[in-house]
Amino acid sequence: MDTEICDQVDIYEQVREAVRQAVSDTLARIATRDDLNTLLLQLMPAPAAENVVSVSSPRPAAAPSPVRLTAREQEILERITAGDSNKEIARAFDLSLHTVKRHVANILTKLGVSSRVQAATWKYARH
Repeated sequence: MDTEICDQVDIYEQVREAVRQAVSDTLARIATRDDLNTLLLQLMPAPAAENVVSVSSPRPAAAPSPVRLTAREQEILERITAGDSNKEIARAFDLSLHTVKRHVANILTKLGVSSRVQAATWKYARH
């Protein structure tokens, strides 16, 4: 019986690693194919033409405000990028599932994205 459990754990780990590799490969293709501006255009709608004002002497564009994640949010984003579930993250940091969900929601809001995949893509594009 112990051998069966060990075999199941091994198979689980192999499948998990294969899925992680597939996600990593996909993110790598996305990041190399699309530059940051393209990703931002996909995430944010372009301004309407009637709202665009042309000026004769262009001013330098304001730098986008940097995203400020707390140290814990950065750790959780690392785990999201690694493909960990909320339960796995909660176990890793000895947090409640509710606390992890709140951190994930805060991360998505701060990054201006709507999914874990977009958050992982955002992180991958910057590192």
